[in-house]
Amino acid sequence: MSAQEKAEQDFQQEYQKAIERIRSMPDGAVGWVLKFLQMELEALTPTEWTLVAFEVAAFVDETGERFGGMVAPESGWSVEGVPNAKNYQTIPSRKEAQDIQATVLEQLELYWHEGYTAFTFPQMTLVVVSPGEGSDEAGTIFVSAKRKAKEFEYRFVHLLAQSGDYIRRCPECAKIYLAIRRDQLYCQPRCQNRVAARKWRESRRTDQKTETRKEDRHGKKRGKG
Repeated sequence: MSAQEKAEQDFQQEYQKAIERIRSMPDGAVGWVLKFLQMELEALTPTEWTLVAFEVAAFVDETGERFGGMVAPESGWSVEGVPNAKNYQTIPSRKEAQDIQATVLEQLELYWHEGYTAFTFPQMTLVVVSPGEGSDEAGTIFVSAKRKAKEFEYRFVHLLAQSGDYIRRCPECAKIYLAIRRDQLYCQPRCQNRVAARKWRESRRTDQKTETRKEDRHGKKRGKG
């Protein structure tokens, strides 16, 4: 086996492992995206980063197969550590992954506040619109202009249309999570209980202050008599 064939074989093995890691997430691709968005990419070791890079590439390439063929034949991403790998696969650089992470977080914030968001490329614009509060329907995707390179955002738009109204940020711990119910406000019972306990303590303090003021007033009235 030549060095090139060995490199391709190693790449494909790591790539398949990345696909399996995404598929084995409790919430599938959505769960993986939410985990990715909250990673500190700069803090990853080279080994950890390599695993994540393969997962990002696998996430995007899975899009083409799941939604009707390749979006475009070239991704434009760079390759790290794989000789001549541009001929068969690509993985993103750490900087490109950071840009992806920042872009998706920005668009997610807009989606939360406005109910819609748009991803614009030189040759393509994708807009996903929320179905509206209380609706169980999937969101709507509008595509304008020509198709461009397959990108992370393209896959995310599809996920956002399917699950966007259940992707939320916990008001207590700020974690981004996938709600299991439409009326779920907190990521986990621990946060909900913490908020309830804080409200209870605040109400107790308010009640105590009220009682103290009442006692002071009654004491002053008795003193006047």
